[in-house]
Amino acid sequence: MKPFAALIAPESIFFIREIKSHHFSSEFHFHEECQLAYIIKGSGKRVIGDSVANFDKNELVFIGSNVPHVWYNTGENKTDDKAINSVSLSLFISPKKISEHLAAFGPAQKVEQLFQKAQRGMYIHGKSKSKLVSLLNKAVKQDGIKHIITLLEIIQLLSTTREYELLASSGYTNNFDYSENERMNNVYGFLMKHFNQEISLSEVAAIAAMTPNAFCRYFKSRTQKSLIQFVNEIRIGHACKLLNSKKLSITQIAYECGYNNLSNFNRFFKLIKKTTPRQYRKEIELN
Repeated sequence: MKPFAALIAPESIFFIREIKSHHFSSEFHFHEECQLAYIIKGSGKRVIGDSVANFDKNELVFIGSNVPHVWYNTGENKTDDKAINSVSLSLFISPKKISEHLAAFGPAQKVEQLFQKAQRGMYIHGKSKSKLVSLLNKAVKQDGIKHIITLLEIIQLLSTTREYELLASSGYTNNFDYSENERMNNVYGFLMKHFNQEISLSEVAAIAAMTPNAFCRYFKSRTQKSLIQFVNEIRIGHACKLLNSKKLSITQIAYECGYNNLSNFNRFFKLIKKTTPRQYRKEIELN
């Protein structure tokens, strides 16, 4: 899936946007502005850089400048075409403009360090998340000086918090080019929809209109992952979600996620999560 370059608000330092929709836009995209995204309603799978994971309501992430990202809703959120299943509130920040303006008041190393960390995507949790969500909701209702002060409070908190996890790998770089066609949109859409079924390389390569060998090189150069690794990360992420519930046994979860035997499921789960499915479920129960 090729991300497209999105134009948000070229004249603004800050811009807040609320989205209420049947489902989130499924186009992989990136933009010059950093984005603080709060998911109010919705669940599914998200891609930020080379990170593939589940998302759910009440999630808060801060994404750096020109880092490709997308939120895919799961099937259960698409049952009613008229329902508002996806709601989000996002603050967009121009890193260049805010840095230039803050420099007039003195050194702004903390802010520069924040924008650097955000290149990997920051999953924010704890009290910091609660405070930031409160400030976002406050900023939406304000204007003038009060609005600016609240937005600067958000920058300050993002710059100093330690309650976050980095999402993309340390070596991730955006290798997508504006001139590429939309083949990867079709590929990612297919993988997100059919990850729990048997997927062949030739089938996915055909969707991209490429030979299998050419597609392997292309996919890895763009995602920094092999197709097998990418699919397994989607599957194991889905397994983690299912393990939160006791409705299914571990064997049932393995088949539900696309594995044809328990041995393969256990092997890939431990490779990706550094623990076994059974231990993962026990840790959830203890917490």
